[in-house]
Amino acid sequence: MRNLAELQARVAQGQIVPRDEMEAKYLPSAADYQALGAWLSGQGLTLEQADPNHTHLFVRGTVAQIQGALGMSFARVANENGEFTSAVTAPALPAEVSDAVLAFGGLQPHFQRHRHSRVLGDLLTVTSNQGKQTVVAPSDLRAAYQAPANLTGAGQTIAIIMAATVSSSDLTTFYTNVGSSQVASNVTTVTIGSGPSNSSQSTNGSEAALDVEWSSAMAPGANVRLYAITSLSDSGIEAAAARILSDIASGINITVVSMSFGGAEIGDSAGSLNALDQSFVQLAAAGVSCFASSDDGGSNPNVRSGTYSPNNALSASTPADDPNVMGVGGTTVQFNSSGAYAGEVVWNEIGSSNSAASGGGISQLFAKPSYQSDGGSLLASQAARCVPDIAAMSTGSVNGSGVFALVVQNGQGLLIGGTSLSSPVDAGLFALVNQARASVGAKPLGNPGASIYPLHASAFNDVTSGNNGFYSAGTGYDLCTGLGTLNVTALVSALAPSPPTITSQPQSTSATVGGSFSLSVTATGSGTLAYQWFENGAALAGQTSSTFFNGNAQTSDGGSYDVVVSNAAGSVTSSMATVTVSAAVTAAAAPAGGGGGGGGGGAPSLWFYAVLAALVGLRGRRRLPAAA
Repeated sequence: MRNLAELQARVAQGQIVPRDEMEAKYLPSAADYQALGAWLSGQGLTLEQADPNHTHLFVRGTVAQIQGALGMSFARVANENGEFTSAVTAPALPAEVSDAVLAFGGLQPHFQRHRHSRVLGDLLTVTSNQGKQTVVAPSDLRAAYQAPANLTGAGQTIAIIMAATVSSSDLTTFYTNVGSSQVASNVTTVTIGSGPSNSSQSTNGSEAALDVEWSSAMAPGANVRLYAITSLSDSGIEAAAARILSDIASGINITVVSMSFGGAEIGDSAGSLNALDQSFVQLAAAGVSCFASSDDGGSNPNVRSGTYSPNNALSASTPADDPNVMGVGGTTVQFNSSGAYAGEVVWNEIGSSNSAASGGGISQLFAKPSYQSDGGSLLASQAARCVPDIAAMSTGSVNGSGVFALVVQNGQGLLIGGTSLSSPVDAGLFALVNQARASVGAKPLGNPGASIYPLHASAFNDVTSGNNGFYSAGTGYDLCTGLGTLNVTALVSALAPSPPTITSQPQSTSATVGGSFSLSVTATGSGTLAYQWFENGAALAGQTSSTFFNGNAQTSDGGSYDVVVSNAAGSVTSSMATVTVSAAVTAAAAPAGGGGGGGGGGAPSLWFYAVLAALVGLRGRRRLPAAA
C-alpha cells in the first residue's frame, strides 16, 4: 500500500476514509496489480478470488506450476495440524513485478493459527432449566456489562472469521435454551474458496458455534455473517478480509469483525504480520471495528499450541497485536448466589491441566499506536504496542464454583471457556454501541482505540486482581485485561450521546416594574445539558441554567425570550415566550366626607370616574370580570 504510515495515523484516530480517497492515496497501484496478475496468469496460475482493493492476488496452481513460476521446492510436511505439501525453499519473482510485492502467503499450509477456546465439559442434553449453577447465558453478561435493554444491535452486521461452519438447528437450539430473541435466519454463512476442510471442521466446529452463538445473542437484533475459510492460515484470513470489504462496498452494513484465533507473535515473520496488517487497516478505514482474542497462553504462549509455560518466551499474540485490531483479554466473572454481577479477576488456570490464562504482552514488531498514550502509567512507559486493549468473560464463578458459557454443537450442549468467548462477547456489545451511534446520526466507530482509551476511568470495570503468569493486573491499564471490561451504558452515553429534546417550553408571562418574573424550560438528553437564554435574539450574560429569573423587572425587560439547550450531540432552541412589563398602578384616596358617591341618584363624583377608568384600563391585562 502507498502512504501507509499516514493512513495508519488517521485510522488510529478513528477516522473513516472514503473509498475514492483510499483509491487515490493509499491502495496499491492498479497498474502494478494488473501487471502482476497478468504475469501469474502467464505462468498457468488461475485467479481464484478477485480483490476490488487490488491488495491481494489469490491464485491457485499445481505444485509443478508454482515451482516453475516461483523457482522453489516443495515437500510433504507433517505437524500437529496434519500432513501438508509445503514450500521448503523461498519463492522469487522477476524484477519487473517483484517491487510491488510485500509478501507471499499460503505456500506453507502447515503453519496455521489456532483457536483459543477450551471445551471444559458437556451436557448430554440441553434443556432450558438445566445447569443453573453451571451455565452462563448471554443475558447474564448483558446484565453484568450493563447493556441497555433497548439496544439489540438492530441494523448492524457482525462478521465472524473461522475455519468451520455452524448449523441452523444448533443456532435455534441455543437461542431457545438461553432465552434469546435472536433467530437463525439472521445468520449467513459465506464460503471462502473451497470452504472448511473436514479436519478444520472437526477441530474448529465448536469454535464457530461459540463465535456465532454468543456474538449474535449479545446483540439479538443484529445480523451475523460467518466467513468460513479453508483453514486458519494467513492467506485464508486475508481472503476473508477481502470478501468482507467487497460486501461492505456492495452495501452490507458490516461494522464489527470478531476473530477467536491467533498465535504467538514471536513465531511470525515481519512479512506475514505486515501483510495481515494491510487487511486490518483497510477494514478500519471502512469503518469496521476488529476484535481478536488475546490468546489463552497467558504471558508466555507456546508458538504452536498456545498453552502457557514459564519456559516459553514472553510474547503478545497475533492478530490481537495489530494496532488496527482491539485485543480482547479474559476474566473470571464472579456472580453472587442470585446471579448478579459481583466483580472480576484475571482469568488464570495456570497450574491446572489446561495451563491457560488471559494472553497479554508487548509487541516486538508494532510501535505504540497514538491511542495508547492514554490509560495509565504502564502505557506511558512503553514505546511498543501493548496487548490486550479490553477484556470480557472467559469463565465465571458462583460462590467459588466454576460456571461456563453454554455452546450448542451437533445438538449437544458444551461448556466452553477461554478468550475465544471474550472476543465475540465484546464484538456483540460494540454492535450495540454502533446501533446507538447510528440512532443519533453518527458513523460507526471504526478503530475504536482513540474513542475508548480516554474513557478508561469512567466506562470500564477496572480489573485489578490476578495475573497471567509474568504480568499482573493493577489500577488502570494492564497487560492482562487492558482497560478492563465494558460498562455499555456509560460507553453509549459517551460515544453515542442523544441530542437534547425539550419536553416543557417556557411560557409567556407579565410583571410590573420593580416586580419579578421567571421563565423555565425542561429538557432531556445524554450527558450534561448546557443552557443559554436570549432576549430579542441577544445572549444574556450569566443566564445559563434551566430557569431564567429577574427579580427587579424594568420596562426595558419586556420582549421575546428563548433558550438554546445543548450537549455533545447537538442543540435545540425553545419556542419564544413573551414578557410584558407594565408600570405599577397607584389608586387615589377617596375625598374626605365621601363627596357624593353615586348613591341616592346624585351625580357620580370625579373620584368614582377615576377609579372606574383605571379598572377598565386594567381589565384585559388582569383578566378582571366585566362586572368589575
